[in-house]
Amino acid sequence: MSAPPPIDTASDTAYARGARQLDRVALASGSAVAWLIAPMVLSLCYEVVARYLFNAPTIWAYDMTFMLYGTFFMLGAAYTLQRKGHVRTDSLYAAWKPRRQALVDLGGYLVMFFPFVAVFAFVGWGYFVKAWSTNETFVSSAWQPITWPFKLAMPVAGVLLLLQGTSECLKCLHTLKTGRWPDRPSPEATEQPLTA
Repeated sequence: MSAPPPIDTASDTAYARGARQLDRVALASGSAVAWLIAPMVLSLCYEVVARYLFNAPTIWAYDMTFMLYGTFFMLGAAYTLQRKGHVRTDSLYAAWKPRRQALVDLGGYLVMFFPFVAVFAFVGWGYFVKAWSTNETFVSSAWQPITWPFKLAMPVAGVLLLLQGTSECLKCLHTLKTGRWPDRPSPEATEQPLTA
């Protein structure tokens, strides 16, 4: 696998530089959160072995798994947004010029993304504070683990998404100004010559 073509920094703007700084937060959080997969898989494997080989199921493995998966899912959302990993229907979008793409993206972020994420972070903070102050536990489980670490993931995910959404908006503003995406190589740099 060859290295990606270098990103053109000659036509850099303050928007692109700011976006790169904010991208570092999503990349770091994504790298850290990826480690949640290990304890999740280990708890699942332990449960399967305990249940089916020794006929001794645990009372904690299911709760541990859904809390870790939920945390992984929420805290990984900003990383996924930075890496363009969310589902996108781009049958029209792909054929548009970068400025039109940026205008549509910017409108989507301002009208749909930011209001939803702000509400998610605000409501998530309320859930966390209630869980923390009452020492809430999951009553549906015999293990009854505390809920606040799990619920803390909601406002943290909201803040991470707000930061990454800001980065994406800065990339859109850069593209509206320059006509090129700051984090994507130019089409000329990625074209492969045809060989017979």
